[in-house]
Amino acid sequence: MPFYKSNAANIYYELHGSGPPILMLAGMSSDSKSWQFILDRMTKHYRLIVLDNRGCGRTETDGSSFELKDLARDALGLMDFLGYDKYHVIGHSMGGMIAQELVLMQPERVDKLVLASSSPKLSVKAGEILEDLYDKWLNAYDLADWFRIMFRWLFTKEALNNKKFIDAAIIFALAYPYPQTLKGFKGQVDAISSFDAISRIHSIKQSCLIMSGKEDILIPPEESKTLHNISGETEFIIIPNAAHSIHAEQPGAFVEAVVEFLVQ
Repeated sequence: MPFYKSNAANIYYELHGSGPPILMLAGMSSDSKSWQFILDRMTKHYRLIVLDNRGCGRTETDGSSFELKDLARDALGLMDFLGYDKYHVIGHSMGGMIAQELVLMQPERVDKLVLASSSPKLSVKAGEILEDLYDKWLNAYDLADWFRIMFRWLFTKEALNNKKFIDAAIIFALAYPYPQTLKGFKGQVDAISSFDAISRIHSIKQSCLIMSGKEDILIPPEESKTLHNISGETEFIIIPNAAHSIHAEQPGAFVEAVVEFLVQ
């Protein structure tokens, strides 16, 4: 299995497809597997690089605390290691925040930017939601019930009312061989809670596609829209019949929007 050594972490990553490189940064409590819904649709034309952020999946750490800047440095180190001069970068939710830190650190390494279900700062409400999820897990909440609660913030009402879909998602989550630990979850909650790029995103000059699910209640479209303050040319689109997990609920619409943006 491929790993890249980055400071206090062994970063797990995968490579898929061929073509211009795209670095794909997963959201909180998600790892490289979270991109499974769209990989096959994009690998014919792009080289996709997916990784497990600290606190998730197969990435190994020494247990020390981390900030989003550390996750951005991990990604930049992997970019250097793989040897491409420039990358398109796609970030979902927390991954979009990592992408903002990354491009602010080394703008010359990024071609185009896609920020999905993300914002330049976590809202107070979203922070309270994540802390509540942590408290429920900490206090030995039944994990199946815990996932049901978590899914309320990720999927549309239609999906939540689809018992077959939710039951399958819970079975997958409980059987996943590389589950997130409670400590990993808390580490990511702390990292995302301290992130604030509101006063800095005007320095981002890359063309940027901002995507939001119409039914997203964790990071609503009006919060994602604040990313318009990026100095580069921005495009903001709202995906219907999708909540926070756009790429899982509407993979076709997600890929269509991304590819159309990248080929412009």
